[in-house]
Amino acid sequence: MTIERRDVDLDFDPASVPRDWCRGDAYETTFMNALSLLFPDGERFFVEAVKQHRHLVASPELLADVVGFIGQEAMHGKEHRAFNQLIATQFPQAPRLEKRVRAFLLGVRRVLSPRSQLAVTCALEHFTAMLAEGLLSDERLRGGIDPQVLPLWMWHALEESEHKAVAFDVYRAAGGGYARRAALMAVTTVIFLAVHAIVHAHLMATRGILARPWRWARPLVRLWIYPGHFGRLVPAYLAYFAPRFHPDDRDTRALVDAWRERLFGAHGQLAA
Repeated sequence: MTIERRDVDLDFDPASVPRDWCRGDAYETTFMNALSLLFPDGERFFVEAVKQHRHLVASPELLADVVGFIGQEAMHGKEHRAFNQLIATQFPQAPRLEKRVRAFLLGVRRVLSPRSQLAVTCALEHFTAMLAEGLLSDERLRGGIDPQVLPLWMWHALEESEHKAVAFDVYRAAGGGYARRAALMAVTTVIFLAVHAIVHAHLMATRGILARPWRWARPLVRLWIYPGHFGRLVPAYLAYFAPRFHPDDRDTRALVDAWRERLFGAHGQLAA
């Protein structure tokens, strides 16, 4: 799959983007906002983990993919930083939360070896690939996103699907084994869900809904139980623990091609 770095410069106007830009719902919007606050420093972590092992890659094709991966992730970080500035106009504590995430990831770099950092990157890239496939394939999941914000998430989802195998292939080229990959996926899952939940809880508290479960019970059920957009990802998540797993086992080429044309084709939404 071609991994192309695209220059994207989206405009987020605080005066016109609604506070609850996801389905008009405070819970779902703060859920997505919390993800966005994790992205810039998370993307930087991914890039550095892959860069540390680039010299071990012998395949010219994979080296070209690494270049595309780095370019795409850098652009994702740039645009989510811009979006996070919009979030900060509504949630003043957002920059402090980003700073804590940054400090946490610096601590991870000090504790884990480069090989283990790359294994963590593989795990988190699997999470983003699953979420991306959900956004690209399910109109119900993306249908309530405000049109001014939707291009950010669909472009990000497209490129996450394009480069979903790069970190994994670099890990294998660098001699990474199954035991480390599986163990760090288990640890990363717990930590990632905990960090996101903490950031989300802060945003929910500021929004005034954390202590009002009747405000978020219905969207919680919708996301996890019925129709269960995230609950449906559990089989894809568990597939990662198979010894012979590879990200390309889930063939999303047709889906990616369709969205590449829709976003960047001659008449695409982001063609200009």
